[in-house]
This record gives sequence, structure tokens and C-alpha cells, in this order.
Amino acid sequence: MKPGERILGVEGGGTKTAWVLVETVLGANASAWEFRVLEQGKLPASNFRLTSPERLRAILTELPKQIDRAGVFLAGCGTEEDRCALKQMCLEIWPNAKIVTGSDRDSGLAAALDQGDGIVVNAGSGSSVTGRRGERIERAGGWGHILGDAGGGYFLSIHALRLVLREHDLGRSEMDFTAKILRVLSLNNLDELVRWVQTADKMELAMLAPVVFEAATGGDGRMMEIIEEGARVLCEYSEAVASRLHLLAPKVVLIGGLFQRDSIYTHAFRRRLKKNLPDARVTTAERAPELGAAWLAA
Repeated sequence: MKPGERILGVEGGGTKTAWVLVETVLGANASAWEFRVLEQGKLPASNFRLTSPERLRAILTELPKQIDRAGVFLAGCGTEEDRCALKQMCLEIWPNAKIVTGSDRDSGLAAALDQGDGIVVNAGSGSSVTGRRGERIERAGGWGHILGDAGGGYFLSIHALRLVLREHDLGRSEMDFTAKILRVLSLNNLDELVRWVQTADKMELAMLAPVVFEAATGGDGRMMEIIEEGARVLCEYSEAVASRLHLLAPKVVLIGGLFQRDSIYTHAFRRRLKKNLPDARVTTAERAPELGAAWLAA
């Protein structure tokens, strides 16, 4: 790497694609590279599993073209075959650039921990827990919304919607949460809500998580129970990863939209983790995952 190289960092998930274009400069001590941000922005969602190749290519084509390197890390890009397919697509867009591809777990780990040890808890539309100690990596969760992703936005939203229908089936009075959901979606009644859910994709459902937070903040105890359940599962995963890595007092970094948009989830996670992993040092990420993606490409 040399001064003035233009590096594109891309991190894509179920709700958005965040990107940053940086230029390499020598640090103050002239022995380490630093990044100077040139441009940054957001594009539509780009989960590798849930976005069609045509749509994914269209999204990536909107990114800056004049680059020397690119790190593209997407949710759902979990296997070597996935990484190769994504790299080939990127080379068609940036034929002269050096390309690195992978999962959003990788970029999140780089952004949150740099080269250090610790655990990264990512909660956006989906969720995952990834830990590192030296060269060893351990993972939990992140199996996709059908098999797992417990504690992510989809998980919270679908649990809340199921509760709405269960209360209706049991002949109980309509929940305040039902009215909030109908208002947000511009729907008139429960039948319209059911039809909407049956055709909505994972990303659309996950976007209802802020309504769950709003209801819990307003005193809805049943929505708070759903939030506590999401935090409980993420804490269990964190504890399991810490145990496998023999980390007694790990640094635990929270990333993803659920931890950034509303502190109620962060507080729920902290309270739960404190009980079973009291010496853990919990913090929120100071560096965006797309910068981690750029760092991995450097």
C-alpha cells in the first residue's frame, strides 16, 4: 500500500448498505497508515442471501468507480463459494481494483476490535455474536431469520405480531401496540395487517422493531418482555462465546441499528449480561463497520 490510495469500504445488511471512500495517508509518526474520509453514504439493503444478483449488482454499481481497493462485506456472505461469487461480481464493476469480500461479521469485528480480543454483538435486522482471542474466532447465532437471528429486528417484530394475533384469537381487548402498527403501516384493521405480513419480506418486518421499542418505552409490559427475551438470547450467545474462548472479563462491543437507535435495548442487554458475566466491559462501537471493511481491504 502507498500514500494516496483510494479504498472503498462497504458493509451491507438487511436494512441498508453503508459505504465509505477513504484515502490512505501516513500517520503522525510516519510508521502507520491512517484513513482520510473522502465520501460516504448509504444505499438500499444488500443481504447476499436475500438480494437477487441483479439487484445486488445494481446497488454496487452506484458506488464510486475510481478506486484502488475495495472491501465488500455483506450479511449472508458466509461461505468460500459466497465470497468468490461476490468477488467476481465486484471485479466486473471494479476490474482494476484489489478486492476483498466476506461477511458483515468480518467487517464488524474489524471495526469494533481492530486487532484486539473481545466479543462483538451485532443486532440489526438480524443478529450475530462473534468473538476473537488471538487467531481463534468463535461464533454464535447469525443463522438467518428462519433458523435463528434471535435478538435481531425481525425476531422482535415477529414476536410482537404473533402476540397481537394471539390476543385477538383469545378474545382479549385490542392492544395499544396493534393501533401503533396499523398507523405506521397506514393500514385500517387486523385483516389488512395479516395480508401485509404474509407478503412482507424480512427487511420490511425488521423495520417494525422501533415500534416495539416505542411501545415498551411507553409502558407496554408485554413489549418489554419481548425486548428482554431478545437481550437474554444475545447474552446467552455472548456468554457461550466467552466460555469457548476462555475470556473471563471480555470487552463486549455492541454494533448494529438496534443498539444505536434506542438505548432501551442497550440497557436491557447490559443488565442481563451483568448477572452472568459481571466482569465484562460493555461498550458501543465507536467506528462504523464500513470503516472496518476499508481497513480489511488495506
